[in-house]
Amino acid sequence: MKTKHDIVKDVKKWAKWWILQRKKKLEEQLNETMSINPFMMPFLFDYHNLKSLDELVDLVIASHLMTGHATGFGKLIDEKILPNVFGTVKLDSNYRRNTKPFNKSCFDEIDHYIIRNDGKKQLLSLKAGRWTIQLTMAVQLNAAFHVILNNHADIVDEIVVGVFYGKKEGLTDKYDILRGINRGANHDVSDVTDKVYVYSGREFWAWLNYGEQETQEWILTGIIDALKEEKIHQTASVLLKEFTDGVVGKYENDIRDGNTLDWYKFLKKING
Repeated sequence: MKTKHDIVKDVKKWAKWWILQRKKKLEEQLNETMSINPFMMPFLFDYHNLKSLDELVDLVIASHLMTGHATGFGKLIDEKILPNVFGTVKLDSNYRRNTKPFNKSCFDEIDHYIIRNDGKKQLLSLKAGRWTIQLTMAVQLNAAFHVILNNHADIVDEIVVGVFYGKKEGLTDKYDILRGINRGANHDVSDVTDKVYVYSGREFWAWLNYGEQETQEWILTGIIDALKEEKIHQTASVLLKEFTDGVVGKYENDIRDGNTLDWYKFLKKING
């Protein structure tokens, strides 16, 4: 089990790395053209009761950046925190290519390999939240897990699907289907409930750290400590203003009609 001190220290290290990566991405955005859907702009303007192009651009930029934040944070957990803080083996492309049988397609949705202190061998398929998997993927996961458990029992004792945020009771039925449990419609799945488990939120982080229930709080502490040291808001606010001013300046003169915005001009500016 990792101690609070080690988890906070190591998570802070990698959270600082990620924060600086997000700052770099924001700096790069200043020199890129942001993709804007002109058909949605009137709706966003009315729906959010906006008063100016500046407010509209702020909203669009926030949405634009949020997608990158979410993707980047998922990679932080998957590629940095799990292997470097908790000692999992990340099944990246190089590892899969050079390590049998992980080069087989049935392992495509397995993200980490874990060998516990007692020698138990576990495979982890990492998911972000309740909506991460849909029906087709759930059925495909079940089939892959069935093949792994039947053909590669020598390297795995159990498979865990880990959801790093949200409570288990809030998960969709797709997380039952991947274990071979049908609720309602009869999907073509195999019962693997004795070897496949789903852990979510606190339960997942506790499982990862040998049952320590406070693990998720320690991770959050590391992230907060990193933010305190990096003071990203001081530089990000300046960069965001530059980004906003740049986008507003690009469109304002061409789409303003008196005190209002001409959505047809906006459409023509973007689509031609």
